Amino acid sequence: MKKIQDRVQLGIISGLAGVFVKNLVGTVLVKTGLAEEGAPQRAAGMLLPAYKVAAPLGRAAGWMADAAVGCLLGIASVYVLSFTGKDRAPLKGLTTGALAWVGLYGVLGNMGATNVRTALPRTVLSEFIGHSVFGLVSTATAAFLGDEDLLTAGMPRNAATIRLEVPYSPSPRPRH
Repeated sequence: MKKIQDRVQLGIISGLAGVFVKNLVGTVLVKTGLAEEGAPQRAAGMLLPAYKVAAPLGRAAGWMADAAVGCLLGIASVYVLSFTGKDRAPLKGLTTGALAWVGLYGVLGNMGATNVRTALPRTVLSEFIGHSVFGLVSTATAAFLGDEDLLTAGMPRNAATIRLEVPYSPSPRPRH
């Protein structure tokens, strides 16, 4: 199988895989009563007033916003693996997922980034589970689909660090 050689493309694919599984887990948690609403509803609340979140177009906006944030987090996860290597990718994924949960729902949510408020601790904990699953799936996907050269510690293939082997000649330039 040909591996993906572009970090952004790999991050988008990995992020979408993580969002898909996270939302499956979130749907199960909502249907079993362990959560009030899923991540797409909270994401829709970043863009729409709370009363429009449940409308069909509001739900679509929520799914799109959740996917967009997932793509960005997937790209960030790929860069984490590029800097640190893909060894222990599941642990790194759980950590990045937990940090995304704290950043998105803890910090930004309390700063008013979303109009949808969580009332119950079980919903907050279910969001932690979903984001941990997201991080795990996105980094595992990146480690599986990514080219070996992309995911070695030290970020090879970075245009800023590639040195061309051009011989240096200190000869003066002609003046006109």
